[in-house]
Amino acid sequence: MASAAAAVENGRRDSVTLGWIINKKDDLIWFIGSVVASYAFLAANLLLLKLGLSVMIITWIWALGFDGPHVFGTVSRTYADNEERRKRAKLYYGTLSLFLLGPAMVLAGQWKLFGSDAWGPAFFFFASLWAYYHLVKQHYGFMILYKKKNDDLLEIDNLIDRAFILLGMTYPFVRFLTHSYAAKERLEGMRLSPQSESIWWFETLVFSAFVISLVLFAGRQAQRMYLKRPLNLPKLLLLGAAIPMHWIVLRLLEPVQPAAAGALAAVATLTIYHNIQYHRIIWFHNRNKYTRETTKSYGAASVISKSVWSYIGFALVFGALYHIPHYTIVKPDSFWMAFIWGGAFTHYYLDSKIWRVRRDAQLNENLRMARAETG
Repeated sequence: MASAAAAVENGRRDSVTLGWIINKKDDLIWFIGSVVASYAFLAANLLLLKLGLSVMIITWIWALGFDGPHVFGTVSRTYADNEERRKRAKLYYGTLSLFLLGPAMVLAGQWKLFGSDAWGPAFFFFASLWAYYHLVKQHYGFMILYKKKNDDLLEIDNLIDRAFILLGMTYPFVRFLTHSYAAKERLEGMRLSPQSESIWWFETLVFSAFVISLVLFAGRQAQRMYLKRPLNLPKLLLLGAAIPMHWIVLRLLEPVQPAAAGALAAVATLTIYHNIQYHRIIWFHNRNKYTRETTKSYGAASVISKSVWSYIGFALVFGALYHIPHYTIVKPDSFWMAFIWGGAFTHYYLDSKIWRVRRDAQLNENLRMARAETG
């Protein structure tokens, strides 16, 4: 019996790879299973809308408890790290110029630069696009980590995986832009009609490309099984969690009115999953870097990461300072709202630079990429 069980276990391991970023339990809870939080937020928002109550109840929980603190997560390993500031001073200080982009475009609209007053609406639409792209890129980044952990780096797999996740998460957003009340308001502010023929053709093109990528992805997994090559199970679980959630959330929130309620519900619901993933990977990184060498100090980063409770405390204070003005004092689509977007832009841009495991040896060490956790 024991030998038969061992044979079954060996067969299972031969058919799949099980390289986890932290370990099986943590990954399943924080990187994959935390998608449940998005479904919980979706259910709560839909219930509030049905009862005629404000979705700001959920928005405040998300903004103060998760989103503002996750922006702080980036600060904790960049601006708070004196070694990082010295090594990448041009990147970190140069990125702060993004605070000027929004105010400049709002003023350009007020001054009717080149005869147009649509500069401000164009900026806020661009900000929404970048925010969604940032979500997609994080899921893509986790997929890359799982590919690296599981030696799943053949060029054909890289191309198919990349196309599948990017198109699979782009199409529901494109559809949301063309069908939802929340997006209609943004597009009309730029003198665009979401029902125009060109936008309809673009939506059709993206959907067709997604279907092709789905066929290629499924076919590649079938080919791997036929060739007796193992499937990357953590990667498949991540994709199975992230992609359907975006389709379900954006489809169910399409008909929501008023537009502001639909936009708030979509942002909080999609982003809570992203926030939880990010907090866990940041803490894993910070714990490995800032607590392993007790004789070396990284400045504020060492203080912040002294314990998980100090990290949480600093993050919650930062989140309150960041989002309370955002949702109480500052008017939507105003000069100062455009300035506040600079904080998000800084986070988005730095995140595109500081998580490149293929090029950064120290990051590989901090994320323990060479030590595959299996189970």
